Amino acid sequence: MTTAIDTAVSPDPAPAIDNAAANVPETAIESPGSDEVAAEVTAAAPEALLLPPGSLVIDENVRKSFDLGDHPDVTDSIRRRGVQTPVKAYRELDGSITVIEGQIRVLTALACNLALVPVWVTPAPAVDPTERAIDRIAEQINANDYRIPLTEGDRAAGMTQMFAFGASLTRISQQIGRKRDQVKLAVSVGASDTACRAVDSGQLDFEQAAVLAEYEKVGDTDAVARLLATPRSMFGYEARRIAGDRAEARQRFLESLSYAAHGFGVLTHEPDADSDRFLNYDLLRTADGHDITTADLQATAADWVVYLYPTDEETLVERDTGAVIDRDTVDWSTQDRPDATPADGLRHANTVDHQTRWEPTCYLRAERLTESGFRLASDFEQEVVVEEHIDVAHDVEAEGTAVAVVPQESPDDGTRGEEAAQPAARQREEAARVAAERQDQERQAARRVRELNKQGQAALETRREFLTGYLTRKTSPPLAAVFVAETLADEPGLLSEYNADRTAHELLGVSGWRSGLLAAISTAKPNRCQVITLGLVLGAYEKRTGKDAWRYTDRGVRRYLHFLADNGHHLTPVEQAAAGDIDPNTIDIDS
Repeated sequence: MTTAIDTAVSPDPAPAIDNAAANVPETAIESPGSDEVAAEVTAAAPEALLLPPGSLVIDENVRKSFDLGDHPDVTDSIRRRGVQTPVKAYRELDGSITVIEGQIRVLTALACNLALVPVWVTPAPAVDPTERAIDRIAEQINANDYRIPLTEGDRAAGMTQMFAFGASLTRISQQIGRKRDQVKLAVSVGASDTACRAVDSGQLDFEQAAVLAEYEKVGDTDAVARLLATPRSMFGYEARRIAGDRAEARQRFLESLSYAAHGFGVLTHEPDADSDRFLNYDLLRTADGHDITTADLQATAADWVVYLYPTDEETLVERDTGAVIDRDTVDWSTQDRPDATPADGLRHANTVDHQTRWEPTCYLRAERLTESGFRLASDFEQEVVVEEHIDVAHDVEAEGTAVAVVPQESPDDGTRGEEAAQPAARQREEAARVAAERQDQERQAARRVRELNKQGQAALETRREFLTGYLTRKTSPPLAAVFVAETLADEPGLLSEYNADRTAHELLGVSGWRSGLLAAISTAKPNRCQVITLGLVLGAYEKRTGKDAWRYTDRGVRRYLHFLADNGHHLTPVEQAAAGDIDPNTIDIDS
């Protein structure tokens, strides 16, 4: 309903109203718990009444115009629940009721055909009309300016309380006048004081605050702190990074159970390279100098801890049992075809899943080194040096015996043997140091790849969410024409790359492959067709931009990511690396 009302002109009221004669319903409102109610309300006493809105005279008001269509929430609330805050009015000497505060409520009640509105009536002051007008204007301004409205956080907390008392989301939606999806978010947000404050301050919107509230609900203070420290434009990306970290931690726990069952300790974080609490098994040997075997580890499990990390390799498992299976036992032609029948002796592709393969790294507890029977590999290098030193010393002594005629050049105290052994010892020590550094560098490099790939996955999911929303537009953005022309001129085969069209269909929300896309085009307006063309190009590039795109230099990907940045997408560090803007080695993997 859209009704423009000139509030300077009052609706035609009934003349002076005698409630008794006109048989207008009038209700005195009792105070809760009061045992005595005045049986008769005199004209000189304040009155709490329920009156027809058409019987009220609206006085002049500082608000000169009001369009009900501009405030649909107010109109809808009054239509459903009536006027809940009493109107303030004077009873004039002739018996008429003049509204001095609450004109919008009365006018909205009239527009909604309400029968009654609550009115708090006091006797009209016996003052000069000029003084009365001054007081009326001051009261109207104060009533509108000096009120403390509910914040969005207050509303969310209230809806959360309603839900806790047993009200359904549908009922809350109907009573509050908010959509059910909005109520669902509000109920989540209202359970968290931190989330409510973030909404009220404008730091987060309701969807973001709901994510924050879920982490606060489970006591994940680290996630809450990370999200609060994240700029709003990067919130989705950081939330996905956290979700990925938590999912990985849960899977690490599951993968570690079998090791724990065999007596190994389990680490939740990889030890620092300079940690003196744990010794990597690569640095250790058995008592007789051999490499440590799986049997050695299992026999001394209590002395060891393991840290498991996901690799880039995948294994194929049966969906129902989790058992590892051979790829050759699957009929891959049935993939994405649930009704297809697999060939004889083969299983349907929809009955299997790909799972990441996890690898363990074992560490000996440093305090158990002596009693475990294992030794540092460097100890054996030193023993070899000592043995060679002794052999050389013996040879020198023999040589000194043969040339005893010149004792000043052939001392018999072994110093010549030590001098001969020192270069070999230094070489071996240096070789051991270089090997240890190389192993540490390889471990750190592998960890950097894993961590940046995790960031890449979070960036991919955030980017695709942005693209899905971006491609719902009806008209193509101004920069798109140049981007599409340059792309097709530079890479004419882009749209025919493997699965490029499938990714585009997903981003455009089209099902049914090419037939579905052609159907969408046939009903689309020309401007929307330009958006679809843009979607085909973006989808092809998106298929090429995997989680590890930061590792490569691709001219098309750079063009693609820069186009997205120019159109509102905030590039993450791994995307900046893929776009050639930063060196991936400078990206922080520990924050």
